[in-house]
Amino acid sequence: MSSSANPPVVPGGSRAPVHVNVHTYPAQLQYPPRSYLVFAVLVTIFGFPPTGIVALVNAARVNSLWRTQQHDKARRASRQARNWGLLTLGIWVVLVIVVVFWASINYLNR
Repeated sequence: MSSSANPPVVPGGSRAPVHVNVHTYPAQLQYPPRSYLVFAVLVTIFGFPPTGIVALVNAARVNSLWRTQQHDKARRASRQARNWGLLTLGIWVVLVIVVVFWASINYLNR
């Protein structure tokens, strides 16, 4: 047998999808979760600060948890940062609607 033999044929060609089980895939090769830090900063400054600070704290924890190999906690902190940020954004939208509605009623009752 010569060393120039053809490699074995893979069904679907060389562009066949590779299925990887993330539960057995090495964690070092996975990407860290999004930190949502910019989103948390913006909703804290322009939104509702009490819940924005919770989003900001969770967003700040994501990368440090990932670096210390606490991947599940990093994913949870990322999810919490996103959820608290969305809650803050929702509170801000409701407050803007209430203020606009209140201001329009006061303007019409002059």
